[in-house]
Amino acid sequence: MSTPAWKKKLNKQTHALAKAKRDYEKLFEPDPNYKQVRKAYTWNVQTRQTRHIESVSDGVGHTSKAEPKKYTGDYIVGIATMHKSNLVPVCKDDNPENYATMRRN
Repeated sequence: MSTPAWKKKLNKQTHALAKAKRDYEKLFEPDPNYKQVRKAYTWNVQTRQTRHIESVSDGVGHTSKAEPKKYTGDYIVGIATMHKSNLVPVCKDDNPENYATMRRN
């Protein structure tokens, strides 16, 4: 009487899993030929002589308020709306009617 195919397949899978587990454990076992040499390490830590230094600041900023940015040039004439809220600058050499037709096409 022969062994059924399902039992052969199960044995084959079991042996393959066992071999994979052995190979995995072999990766993490220590190497007997490896000699670890420990070096004495000294810490070179520079420490502060005073424990706490008082802060000069009182926590409030001492800078002046920034001036608002405003365009003072003469190249940009205005702003056109293209589609939904897409604002586009209109330059001095452009024709604003071009922007109006682009919006409606």
